Amino acid sequence: MVCAVPMGVTDCRVARSGMTLVELLVVLALLVVIGSIVVPVFTGSFASVRLRRAGDQVLTRWSQARARAIETGEAYQFRFTPETGAYRVEPWTNLVEEGVAGSRSTSSTSTASDANSSSPETSDDSAAVQSRSLPEKITFHAGQLAVALSRPSAVSSGPNGERQVASMQSVGDELSTPILFFPDGTTSEASVVLANDRNQFVRLTLRGLTGVGRATEILSREELQKADR
Repeated sequence: MVCAVPMGVTDCRVARSGMTLVELLVVLALLVVIGSIVVPVFTGSFASVRLRRAGDQVLTRWSQARARAIETGEAYQFRFTPETGAYRVEPWTNLVEEGVAGSRSTSSTSTASDANSSSPETSDDSAAVQSRSLPEKITFHAGQLAVALSRPSAVSSGPNGERQVASMQSVGDELSTPILFFPDGTTSEASVVLANDRNQFVRLTLRGLTGVGRATEILSREELQKADR
């Protein structure tokens, strides 16, 4: 670089612009502060997205199980391992013509233990058994089955279409009570709650008569408790 200097001066010093150490430290401190604010926001957003995807995944499996039951004429069941992300879809093989009504009500009676005690063996056809897992850090938090006792398929009866609700988890049982999908397109009426590691929840509901599943928006623990009342 050429510079003009007075006569008799042999040194040409060029002023350089740059950051001082103090300025650099200030910039780094600002980056740390911004990162501490932004990273949790993005982490929470990603967790919510995973939870929504998990809900969509379960709804898809329900739809596929219902379609498979209609196609094959064989009832299917959906079961999950509580407090984990593991679940499976498989044929419900021990239904017989005279026992269909009893089996339907068994899946939805007032105690989950009654349903679990009558759970049939699954099909020997390993290709028909689908064992899957939810996305990472997503678990099955809770589940319920409901049945209108005035329906003809119910074992017991109650006035004015009274409904009984049962937890899908029994003490000592690894798998939940099965959600059933029948060849006529009807299903168990069920509600399943998924959770992530940030105390966020999504509730999935399955309508028994139509076999249609729906998912709520992301819920906090307080919102979930209010919805359960």
